[in-house]
Amino acid sequence: MLIIAAFYLVANVALISFGKVMIISQIEKNLHAKASLEKVTFSLPLSININKLSIEGLLKADSVLVSPSIMGFLAGRVILNSLKIARPEITLTRDSEGKFNLPRIESKGKAPSILLAGLKIQDGKLIFLDKKIDPDGYRVIVDDINVDIAKVAFPPTSLYTNFKASAIFVNGANSPAGKSIASGWIDFGPKDMDGKFELKDVEAVVLSPYYQNIIPGKKLHSGKLNFIVDLKAKNNDLLVKCHLEFSDIVYGKEEGEGKNSVSDLFSDALGIFSDASGRVTFDFSFNTKLDKPRVDLINLKGTIAQAAAQNIASQPPENVIEKVKETAKKFKEFGKSLKDIFKKEE
Repeated sequence: MLIIAAFYLVANVALISFGKVMIISQIEKNLHAKASLEKVTFSLPLSININKLSIEGLLKADSVLVSPSIMGFLAGRVILNSLKIARPEITLTRDSEGKFNLPRIESKGKAPSILLAGLKIQDGKLIFLDKKIDPDGYRVIVDDINVDIAKVAFPPTSLYTNFKASAIFVNGANSPAGKSIASGWIDFGPKDMDGKFELKDVEAVVLSPYYQNIIPGKKLHSGKLNFIVDLKAKNNDLLVKCHLEFSDIVYGKEEGEGKNSVSDLFSDALGIFSDASGRVTFDFSFNTKLDKPRVDLINLKGTIAQAAAQNIASQPPENVIEKVKETAKKFKEFGKSLKDIFKKEE
């Protein structure tokens, strides 16, 4: 007990005297960003506590607790039994050229392998500033981020890991605008997985600038997005099943927009895929690998197109025929209007 007490005292004195300077120096050297922290302390059985950590332009956190594994050090590996981050605030920025402010760690020689056995994030916040969309920085905020990832303790050789996470989207009025949830397990040994990711009642307008390529000339006034992804893997073969649903879609009128405009025609065409309540739903899936997930965009577009066809096929024929007729009629009227305009110009 005396030896443990003496070790604890010496470790704290060393960290208080040299740890703060050493940690700040390493962060600034590797991340090329100014860093600061309030203090560093040591606690039993083996944990390093960092209070009030700040990395300029990237991260602020009330506390960071790191618990390394002694057995891992003896085996020549860097194993972190636990990493806990309390109230982190992450600022992610994309400049006008599309580059992110994520630091690039420069390593000389072969970097040691690091295994993270547990991660906890409490009351986190992500602020995304997109200067490619808006020169002043279009802001997307995700708040109340909580993450819990833990590897099973026994047997020690197992790579079976449970995970759960949740977060809340925030709108321009700083009010909740939908929720994100993830849960499940993953085993990196046999490369098996069973998990689920959900977006619940997300206000579609929060991400409206990113819809401009999909909805040209149309301003989204309001709407709800629900998205469910089931992730199941066996022997590294990962099946991703997706359910996408839009509801309560309302489009705003742009200045100068009138009857039979391109925007109106688009919303009418989109209405072909909606059910009686106005919801637009798509169910699609694709296969990939758990250790190296890849999305084939060409195949994915074909899958979504097939899902759209199934969506139409599931509706009563008379409803689909009526929608198609109405949309075709408006396209015809729109074409006639354009023809008249060109005649006047001639």
